[in-house]
Amino acid sequence: MKHQTLVRLGSAALVFGVVTTTVAGSLLVASFPASAAAPSTSSSSSVTTSWADAQAALATGGTVSGAGSGSGSATGRPSAGTADTAAGNTDAGTAAASNTGTATTEPDPAATPDPAATADPDAADFAAMSFTVSQTEDLTDQGVTVSWTGAKPTSPSEYATNYVQIMQCWGDAATGPSPEQCVWGAPSSTIASLTGVGAAKRDLVIGDDPLQDPALSGPDADPDMLLDPPVENPFLRAYRVPFRAVDGSLSKSTTELSKQFDATTTNEVTAARTASDGTGRVTFETQSGLEAPQLGCGQDVRTATGTAPRSCWLVIVPRGSHNLDGSPATATAAGRVTGSPLSASAWRNRVVFHLGFQSVAQSCPIGNKEQRLVGSETATEAVTAWQPALCRLGTTYGYSQIGDEEAQHQIVSTTDGAARLALVNTPLDTGTASGTTIRYAPVAQSALVIGFTIDYRLYPDAPAKVRNGLQAQDLTLDARLVAKLLTQTYQADVPGRGKGDAVVQANPTSIVTDPEFLALNPSFVGSKSDSAPAGLMVALGDTDANARVWAWLRADPAAQAFLEGRPDEWGTRINPAYLPLALGTDTTIDSFPKADLTIAKGGDPDETGYGTLDMRPYMNDMHEGAYRTLKADPNEKDSWNPFGQPKGYTSLGAQVPGARFVLTVTDAASAARYALPTAKIVNAAGEAVAPTTDSITKGIATMRPSTAGGVLLADPTNRDPGAYPLSMLSYAAVNVCASSPTERAAYATFIRYAAGAGQVQGEKQGELPAGYVPLTSTMAATAKQVAAGLTDARSIATACPTTTPPAASGGTEQPPVAGGTGDAVPTTEGTTTDPGSVGDVAPAADPEAPAAAAPASTHDVDESSTPDRRTHDQPLAVTRTALAAALGAGLPALGVGPFLIRRGRRLAMLAAARV
Repeated sequence: MKHQTLVRLGSAALVFGVVTTTVAGSLLVASFPASAAAPSTSSSSSVTTSWADAQAALATGGTVSGAGSGSGSATGRPSAGTADTAAGNTDAGTAAASNTGTATTEPDPAATPDPAATADPDAADFAAMSFTVSQTEDLTDQGVTVSWTGAKPTSPSEYATNYVQIMQCWGDAATGPSPEQCVWGAPSSTIASLTGVGAAKRDLVIGDDPLQDPALSGPDADPDMLLDPPVENPFLRAYRVPFRAVDGSLSKSTTELSKQFDATTTNEVTAARTASDGTGRVTFETQSGLEAPQLGCGQDVRTATGTAPRSCWLVIVPRGSHNLDGSPATATAAGRVTGSPLSASAWRNRVVFHLGFQSVAQSCPIGNKEQRLVGSETATEAVTAWQPALCRLGTTYGYSQIGDEEAQHQIVSTTDGAARLALVNTPLDTGTASGTTIRYAPVAQSALVIGFTIDYRLYPDAPAKVRNGLQAQDLTLDARLVAKLLTQTYQADVPGRGKGDAVVQANPTSIVTDPEFLALNPSFVGSKSDSAPAGLMVALGDTDANARVWAWLRADPAAQAFLEGRPDEWGTRINPAYLPLALGTDTTIDSFPKADLTIAKGGDPDETGYGTLDMRPYMNDMHEGAYRTLKADPNEKDSWNPFGQPKGYTSLGAQVPGARFVLTVTDAASAARYALPTAKIVNAAGEAVAPTTDSITKGIATMRPSTAGGVLLADPTNRDPGAYPLSMLSYAAVNVCASSPTERAAYATFIRYAAGAGQVQGEKQGELPAGYVPLTSTMAATAKQVAAGLTDARSIATACPTTTPPAASGGTEQPPVAGGTGDAVPTTEGTTTDPGSVGDVAPAADPEAPAAAAPASTHDVDESSTPDRRTHDQPLAVTRTALAAALGAGLPALGVGPFLIRRGRRLAMLAAARV
């Protein structure tokens, strides 16, 4: 019976092991300090809802919430921190006084149409529609993508029937905003001319809408909707939905409304097109209270528990094929749907999304210590996102975006007040760094991209004619096409279209007629003859980012040959004005020259003429390029205005939706902020690669070590087929010996945060913004080791032997922490570098340092990392020791138990076999 005894013993051991490890393990984990928990990743706040669900939510007094669930469920949630008030009927003082954080669940009267009213004849078509907003929480001045499915195709060429209108509104009611609270009615004249009468306006007409008429005439008429009659016609009765700003002011005259918003400042989408497959997509600009104070989104308001940023609303109004009175659009002379989307019959079909905004108030408390940082634009979006969280550590980190060369010179400057930390993409040159100790910590991975806003403009016989009028989402460019755009090779990029220059005159009129472009982008075959981008927008200045673009072009044999003057297969040659610049061989170029000095003018004898810088102006930085691409406003000043004072060339403003074509060289973070689609670019392996997390990571993995320890340099000739060739890696470069102990401690805090909690991707303040790729574990460990070396007295004493050591007591240098460095390793050119700053070598562990804990949540920053605090070891409590001992006994039992059971059963089988 030995086998039965073994089975019993094994079973008992297994039960003991399971119970002990489960209980002890759970309690032991629960007893760990909070700072040891891994950071949580923010969930996406994309929300999808159907038109039918949105209608049901409005009917029950709720609305679609942007709470990050992504489900599009109906809820009665109010805007954050807003009051229980009637939407649109509260002045600023009353709203502030009643902001208690509670909300009414009573339906907005505008949300519940009269049951006796005739059913909307377009309701059956709208019922199949579903809408998605890509981000609904932690918004700022940025772009979000609004897409939809299940819709009827928009009428061709114009916006006559079946399109979508989108607007941003404020409002305190749980059901969402009233029409008075929405920015609407300031369209461009061109787009308004393509819609039906009143469809782009706030104006109302008695008799057009049976549901609206009671508010215009009779005993229940709303006097706010009646416009003041003009002096020349005192009996004229005209009506308009007024705009009530968040401060309570009411605007309804044209002059008053223009002071609130106009065609240049509004973010309304007058009409968005649906494709033949029932889908549509548009980028919508969300505006905070800084850009649109009349809405107040993100401005702090009082709540029951303190203050919270005011949230707002995104409203989508689908338009079908019937007018407001139910008659078909074909009954009108132009065959277009008429009437304002703010009118009751159209407004009842709205789909409302709650928008949560980040606070626009000052995020850093007054009285904080201040520390200035400088550096490259490729790190700007990341540092801007980290600043609010860093403030809670007791230091306000100001960031000055300056030129790369200027930043590198500043950290070695002897001028008082100069920053000693710069965010750079390349190491300091040997001449600049001579005699200094520079340590480099990787802090951000990103990329340069070509963002675009392009609408298909196709002839009726084009292969992709079904895309006509839609916004393009796919674009592929190779190095030679980019070289052509940067050298004004196309006729459309030269003032006067290159008249008088035989080379330019023989080239394609624009990139859309270039056979090389059409081979890579067949969906543009059959584009209308006047389709052309406003050049390729680039930033002014000398930067490492610009140099990276030129290095990529020179590494491509076809692009280099073109830059040297050789034609492509179709006979296209570089603009001769660029040949003297030796762009194909000059490795020092780090700007985008505009070399064609042609002056052009029209027939007015007073015209002075416009040049390249008027027609293709520089952007101040890549961020501006991304924003102007979102707005489709390249700021061209080549339109002669003979009526100006003085006469001159002016911009015609933003391009019209349906006819937009804008390209820009920008950084991935700026493109992501404004929801720009980005082009695939062809790498050295001949693969068209999009700037994704995987391709950027592979692109950085192809970089090679530089002579400055710890800094990797791009290898544009690398032929990894999956690598994105314009990947960028940003470093925090610290001039160790020129920094004071206080500065080094502050820099260490910044680097630790950047490499820790700052690598958690998300939409909240303090997290890593979209467009960046989290550091690898090796890079993060390297950065933390560099940070530790900045507060390690032994490392500083070795690296800076002439630096006066801190006093035994009262010194500001911190003791060594996890990953601290030992002696500095001398390198060439009279500089020294931290041995832990080598980007692709894991740092050696400090045997005397405690194990490094994972960073805490971005919003619960461990204050032990502040310059004025010290980290202490925490002895293991008696309870935790006992739990650990129990866990140590239970784990072996989990292994012994099954072994004894198997052994007992084996003996039983052998015994049975002998019988």
